[in-house]
Amino acid sequence: MIRPRRSLLFMPGSNARALEKARNLPADGIILDLEDSVAPDGKALARDQIAKAVAAKVLANARC
Repeated sequence: MIRPRRSLLFMPGSNARALEKARNLPADGIILDLEDSVAPDGKALARDQIAKAVAAKVLANARC
């Protein structure tokens, strides 16, 4: 069964506080942006922070 997504939250991957806060937000989906919302010199940091958050299962309640 396909569950409709009613709300998607886009957040920059370079914002560590937002990544931590995302776990408790009632959005149906979270999009971690590595492009437009991240400054060019912050892209490496953003990739690293997202990788660590995924590895630590910070977003364990998220659904794909």
